[in-house]
This record gives sequence, C-alpha cells and structure tokens, in this order.
Amino acid sequence: MTNEKRPVIGITSSMSGTFIRMRRTYFDAIVDAGGIPMFMPHNLCAEDAEKFVSLCDGFLFAGGDDVDPKHYGEEIAFDSVETTPLRDDFELALMELIKDDPRPILGICRGEQILNVAFGGSLYQHIDGHRQDESGTQNLRATHVLEGSFLHSIVGETEIGVNSFHHQAVKDIGKELIITARASDGVVEGFEKPD
Repeated sequence: MTNEKRPVIGITSSMSGTFIRMRRTYFDAIVDAGGIPMFMPHNLCAEDAEKFVSLCDGFLFAGGDDVDPKHYGEEIAFDSVETTPLRDDFELALMELIKDDPRPILGICRGEQILNVAFGGSLYQHIDGHRQDESGTQNLRATHVLEGSFLHSIVGETEIGVNSFHHQAVKDIGKELIITARASDGVVEGFEKPD
C-alpha cells in the first residue's frame, strides 16, 4: 500500500509541563490499521483547526485532562478536576467543523467526553471506581454493548471487558447521539451518532 492511499488520521494531544505529548499506543494502532497518524498540537489557535480538517481523513480525540465544566454550563465542583483551556478551545473548534462530516471520528476517555459536550451533552465531574491500577492491557470492567449498534458490529459481542482510567463520565447524552455501551454500574462507556 502506498502512502498516497493510506488515510491520514489526526490525533489530538496532551500537555505536561513544557512538553506536548501523546501515548504511542494511539500512533501504533493507527499504523497497524493501515493509516498515517498526524499529531495535532492544541497549543495552536482554534483557527488552525481548519487546516487540520483539510489534511485529515479521520480524527482521534485522545485521552487527557478534564473538559472544563463551563462548556456544559457548570462550575468546577471537585478538586480532582484538572483542565487545559487551550485544548478545550482547539478541540471544540475542531469538532464544530467536523461533527456533521462523513469522516470517521473516535473519542477515547477525555476524547469521548469532549465529543459528548460538543454535541450539547454534560458530564459527571467526578465518579469513583473507574480508575484502575492495572495496566491498560487488562480489561477489567464488564461492559454491555447495544445489539445492532455500530460498536456491536465491530466487537461482535454484547458483553465485553474494557480498561478504565477515567474519573469523569457522560451524564446527559448529547443531541443526535445514542448510548451504545454501559459499564455494569451504568456508567456510559460508548456512544455513537447513528448516521
């Protein structure tokens, strides 16, 4: 397969002190699936999101710090909430450009949460019991997948195990979205836009 035919997948980034960073597993998964990962640093201005939209065939909203509750009409209510305003601004600007686009979008952890907020949903600012100490390769949380959903067509099962490192979760689901996976305690672990 030549590079010209491989899809370019834009991946959002995190920051740690003076470093812009990304989990290598995101890059490796895209390469293994035949794509070319493109790092999208969020310390650019929100207007730069338009350039990434013109370059990418799909988008991965990765994990990281919490979405600022102001984006869903709340104030920070827990000391555990850690936000990155520049990242929120960049990702919400990017989502506004692509949320009705036919290109694929995947959100993981924080990425799922920012997608929900971009569609008008809200989050629980803090939940207990979803931050495992074991490695990410260990899928410890039983999760029910909605039969007939796109997620179900991918995993082929209605009960799967997932890893879990988040302390926030979807509260009110965004407009046009349907919940497709819930942990055994009812916490939303997956949703999709039916079209």
